[in-house]
Amino acid sequence: MRRAKQKKSLKTQLKRMVVGPVLCVGLVVLFISVSALYKSMTDETRDGLLNLSHQLKEYCNIMGEGEYSLEDGVLLKGGVPFGKDNKIVDQVHEISGIDATIFFEGKRRLTTIRNEDGSRAVGTEAAKKVQKKVLIEGEDYFSSHVLVNGESYYGYYTPLQNPDGEIVGMVFVGKARSTLMKTLFSLSITICLVVLLVSAIMLKKSLHYAGSVTAALNQTKEFLERAARGEIGETLNDELLAREDELGEMGRFALILQEEVTEMVGTDSLTGLYNRRSFNEVLANALEECRKHDRIFTVAIGDIDGFKKINDTFGHMAGDQVLRELAWLFKSHMEKKGFVARWGGEEFLFLYENVDKDGAIRYLDELMQSIRAQRIHYHGQVIPVRMTLGVTECRKVDNLDDIVSRADRRLYCGKSEGKDRIICKGA
Repeated sequence: MRRAKQKKSLKTQLKRMVVGPVLCVGLVVLFISVSALYKSMTDETRDGLLNLSHQLKEYCNIMGEGEYSLEDGVLLKGGVPFGKDNKIVDQVHEISGIDATIFFEGKRRLTTIRNEDGSRAVGTEAAKKVQKKVLIEGEDYFSSHVLVNGESYYGYYTPLQNPDGEIVGMVFVGKARSTLMKTLFSLSITICLVVLLVSAIMLKKSLHYAGSVTAALNQTKEFLERAARGEIGETLNDELLAREDELGEMGRFALILQEEVTEMVGTDSLTGLYNRRSFNEVLANALEECRKHDRIFTVAIGDIDGFKKINDTFGHMAGDQVLRELAWLFKSHMEKKGFVARWGGEEFLFLYENVDKDGAIRYLDELMQSIRAQRIHYHGQVIPVRMTLGVTECRKVDNLDDIVSRADRRLYCGKSEGKDRIICKGA
């Protein structure tokens, strides 16, 4: 046998639809932000190193006259020692924090870069691709991953030339990647926290909205389920009905549907009164209020006297006319007093809210007078109508069957005693 598909909660699905995109957006924003920050820092560093390398080159050019040369490992310019004691590169480092090197041919001659033992890395060579680009092709060279003495640098190289334009060396300025990465990491943490905060706010708001949507849908669903079962008297809360979106419209349409369903299954088609099925719900609600809040109510069952004779004498169409006109009378009588239903055939059930038995009898006496005065005309004939009623007051210990049965027994007691009367005592 095929297994039935497991029902998926709409709330769970909405949460997944909300959480997934928000987290994805947060990650994308974080990635783009960090990438943009990294590129910005790289571009800014490149521009700064470019300016500094050209400044250092110009400084070297004005330090003396003549050509660059090397004698016994000492860099000379015009035969005079150049940059004695690495002063020229040390000044760059002291002012900017940037490492600097002056190459003759492809080897370091003046430098702030140190070996592991702390000595200056004089005599070490630049990478072959750097020498090719700068010394041979005569172009500047920048890299964000220059490996110098085992450490990675953002480095910028510029050709160093004799007065006649011959390239004899190059100038290097560089900043350790570890320094920039620390700054990038610190800024990335800040961005990450901001993205997390914004994502959390978005997530909270989105989940709250998703929760309100599912709550509204569930309330509407439960309301329609009760309406489909014929339960009347139920309503939707004001918050849902006040919504100005599609959910509010659904709620308002659900109320209209309830009214239609109630009219179809909850009322008697001939008289327009509640039918037995729907009035049982009214009785149940009244009994619950009685038990919870000590709200009394009184029930009366009335039966039209000699209704079979009316049908036999005047016809069933006349009987229907009698039922309709009495229903109009009962509706008018029960206005602001309670409810009335066609209980079955020629029987009617009255429920007086917040009225004890004595008060109900006073109302019923008035109703009996109105019934006796009623003149029902049918095809030029007047049909007299009388009614007998059995009355009972609700007690907390009662159930619905107790109430109806007690009123019904009193009704038939009245029938046996001569009809056209109200019976409020007895079994």
